[in-house]
Amino acid sequence: MKSPFHSIRWRVQAWHGLILLGAVIAFCFTAYRLAWNNQLQAIDHGLWVSEAKLGAALMRNIPPAPGAGAKEDDNPPFSPAHLVERLRRGAGTLPPEVASTFEGMAPGYAYFSLRDASDSIYLQSANAPEGLVLLPMPAGPYADEWHTIGHRREVLRSSSPGLRSLVGRDISPELDAMHRFGWSLGASGLAVWLLGLLGGWWIAGRAIQPIAVISRTAAHIADGHLQERISTTGADSELDQLSRVLNHTFDRLQDGMEQQKQFIADASHELRTPVTVLLSETHRILKHDRERTPEEYREVIQTCRDSAHRMRQLIEPLLLLTRQETQGATAPRRPCDFSGILRDTLEQLGPLAAEREIQLHADLQPAACLGDPAALAILATNLLANAIQHNRDGGSVFVRCERHGQSTTLTVRDDGPGIGPADLPHIFERFYRADKARASADGHAGLGLAIARTIVENHGGTITAQSTPGEGAVFTVTLPADGVRPNP
Repeated sequence: MKSPFHSIRWRVQAWHGLILLGAVIAFCFTAYRLAWNNQLQAIDHGLWVSEAKLGAALMRNIPPAPGAGAKEDDNPPFSPAHLVERLRRGAGTLPPEVASTFEGMAPGYAYFSLRDASDSIYLQSANAPEGLVLLPMPAGPYADEWHTIGHRREVLRSSSPGLRSLVGRDISPELDAMHRFGWSLGASGLAVWLLGLLGGWWIAGRAIQPIAVISRTAAHIADGHLQERISTTGADSELDQLSRVLNHTFDRLQDGMEQQKQFIADASHELRTPVTVLLSETHRILKHDRERTPEEYREVIQTCRDSAHRMRQLIEPLLLLTRQETQGATAPRRPCDFSGILRDTLEQLGPLAAEREIQLHADLQPAACLGDPAALAILATNLLANAIQHNRDGGSVFVRCERHGQSTTLTVRDDGPGIGPADLPHIFERFYRADKARASADGHAGLGLAIARTIVENHGGTITAQSTPGEGAVFTVTLPADGVRPNP
């Protein structure tokens, strides 16, 4: 039993699911990173505000150094070096409203630490994490460093007087919120992926439905319903194009089957008469009603020989036509001189034309073509023999062969009675004979032009016929050249 996972629908669904899963994962990851970056920017902004409040409070609440007539309640401008000196002496304090910002251990609490270059503490909030160590700073008089350690976000700064400040806060509320956001984002992505799988399964079913119709129709045609065809929507989609190609193929198959049936029927009809003659004559001569004379035996044998000769004239062209149809298209091709083949054919058919006093006129220019010399000789023989047989006694046959660019053209023209308008479209059909009375008299089977057309088509060329009653017929053959000019 064939596994359903081998079907196109399952394969399309699998690829669709993988691509959709990758897209959902990429979207969720990007959304999570963007949300975390926005959250981190808000946290850093809060740290910057806390750091600015801390610095401003220290500037306002550290008294100037005594001397120079200054008073303790004066707040003149001072330098960072003066701030470091006062912190080293332990004179720094924070106002209550600022100190409350750095108190407690509730989630989201803030803390700070002011230290010297050797990591000695100048001033530090009571809620600073135990064992707090300031990380090494990059080289330079002024530098800052933002980093995340566990559930804390910190900014570390250094100044030229040797002051190092750290302001941090607990970010566990934001991390918890991001964890919840991540789970909800993952659940939403999973829901979208499952819905996408269902939608993809439905779309894949709709997409391959025409393929199922094509398969059923092809199966019906294979069962013998040759008249059936695949219905098309006219939308010019890929499946519509495939349907039209298959319908064209089915048309050709049906035509081929009909031609095969007609071919068998015609061949049977042609063979039935000589076979009937053979049977009747042998039955008559073998009757025991009386003794037969030698003359009667000779007459029966002569009749049987004529019937066998007629069957041979039919069977040989049939075999030749079948061989050209089955093997002619794959026969080896080689450059050959078509004009030389025509000269040999004219020489062979010269006695046949002389019997009826028909003049053969040839204009054979050097012309090369790529083909099977034996098949091209049969083509030339059939066309010239047809022109001689259907010409009037004492008439003329004109043969011209020349090259035009990448093609070689053969023209055979006679001045006989010509071909009637009703017969012209059918002269290349098997067993078709325009002059049926004369064909029966000379044993002509009506296969010569059919063989000629098959040979021309096998060589990738074209053959046409033109005629006006009373003015003869003209056959034109065009074959592709091989680009090599033969020796004249």
